[in-house]
Amino acid sequence: MAIPTDMVLGMRARGFSNSQIIQSLQRSNYSSQQIADAMAQADIKYNVEAMPQESASPEQGYGYPETPEYAPAEEAAQPIEMGSLQALVEAVIEEKWQDLIKNVSRIADWKEKTDQRLAAMEQQIASLKDSFDKLQSSIIEKIGDYDKTMTGVGTDLKAMEKVFSKILPGFMENVSELSRVTEELKGIKKTK
Repeated sequence: MAIPTDMVLGMRARGFSNSQIIQSLQRSNYSSQQIADAMAQADIKYNVEAMPQESASPEQGYGYPETPEYAPAEEAAQPIEMGSLQALVEAVIEEKWQDLIKNVSRIADWKEKTDQRLAAMEQQIASLKDSFDKLQSSIIEKIGDYDKTMTGVGTDLKAMEKVFSKILPGFMENVSELSRVTEELKGIKKTK
């Protein structure tokens, strides 16, 4: 929205007080800053236009317009009363304060969401650590079982080695005896 300087000038021309002008502009959704700027610009514009100017024609007098845009000076150029100036300043401060509160509120919301995400991540990390610990324990247990099994297999192999070492010479002797018997039988068959 543009600064409503012309509206302020128009309302002053109709005899509105500064308090009434401020209230009217606030109802029209102008910010306190826009109202303060418009009031200041209206004062400057009125003072510039009301200054005596060199006139081209002597009939007009000394620079005062014959048809003033505003009501007489006493009515139109009302100085800003201290109460309305204070109200305007308080309105500007209140508006800025509300903006600050909104920004702080957004920061607080962001912090809360970040804290929630951080807590969720910490929970997930703790859960992963527990799962990893359980997996590690399970692997160690399986390795222990495998070690016991391999120890048992090693013991069985040693026992079989002892058995074979005792049986094998007799077995070899029997195989040799069987080979000899087979050779003899072959020799008998060939001679017949």
